[in-house]
Amino acid sequence: MNNENIGIEKISYYLPKSSITSRELADNYGYNQEFIETKVGVKKLFIEDSLSTTDMAVNALELLLVDKEDLRNKIELLVVCTQTPEYQLPQTSSQVQYRCSLSNSIASFDLSLGCSGYVYGLSIVESLLESLGLDYGVLITTEKYSNIVDDNDRNTKCLFSDAASATLLSRDGKLIPGKYKFGTDGEFYDSLIVRNKNHDSECVNNVLSMNGREIFNFTVGKIPNEISDVCKLNNLSKTEIDYFVIHQASSYVISSIAARSKIDDIDKFINYMHLFGNTVSSSIPISLCQLTNNMEDIANKILISGFGVGLSWGSVVLFSKGDFVYEK
Repeated sequence: MNNENIGIEKISYYLPKSSITSRELADNYGYNQEFIETKVGVKKLFIEDSLSTTDMAVNALELLLVDKEDLRNKIELLVVCTQTPEYQLPQTSSQVQYRCSLSNSIASFDLSLGCSGYVYGLSIVESLLESLGLDYGVLITTEKYSNIVDDNDRNTKCLFSDAASATLLSRDGKLIPGKYKFGTDGEFYDSLIVRNKNHDSECVNNVLSMNGREIFNFTVGKIPNEISDVCKLNNLSKTEIDYFVIHQASSYVISSIAARSKIDDIDKFINYMHLFGNTVSSSIPISLCQLTNNMEDIANKILISGFGVGLSWGSVVLFSKGDFVYEK
């Protein structure tokens, strides 16, 4: 069976109707509005008031199927990446399967990863399609960080948006993943954490705690080298990459990674923070959708890199269909 073109065929995403502006964030949390818009990069954050993580996942998948209704019974694999599930169990993917009337013959499961989750999930879906001889798989990312962000913590409150995305992978892929590179450093697991009172009597249960300095140092210290390494892994130089779509952590993080990566054209590093904020595992697929005009205007080579909770990271080069040489 020809696996050459297994890749991303289509991406859709869901954003809540409710939002909060940089002006409101500045007024509410004692920041200068210019700082929020330039350093953080946020002009608007999306906050889901009424829908659950599962609801957002369903909405993202239904948007994916708008022009592909015939796929509803052809999807054979469903992976949902979330760290803010509606229930501790059962898995979110089972609810999405039922509510979207997908086949009962589908393989479905959840993946608990944050900002690196899209790259991990992409590799899992692609690998299973190839090894099991399946034709259609969907990766959903869905996070409702508004459920875990402390309303009194201005650092996280001015950063995260709620969002969901759905990515269709098939044998008619328009963006074909090359070779992946992953990493984990659990020494800094508590740099971004939701603690449980059973383990720490001093903590506030189910509230996100972030050590911004540690996260920043890890990110700018690790990711530029990872970018170089994944280029070499795919027999490319950094100059051959058309765009770098890294996790939209903040504008300052993106610009710092760009500077340390020593790329002459800094505009190759996509920054959509002003449009969406930090949407966690959905930031890369939403950015890809925006960059490619929903897969209608695809550059030859796009490097994607996700990094965060764990601490974990993952990167891969996505090739346009006509530019991909199958070497896996």
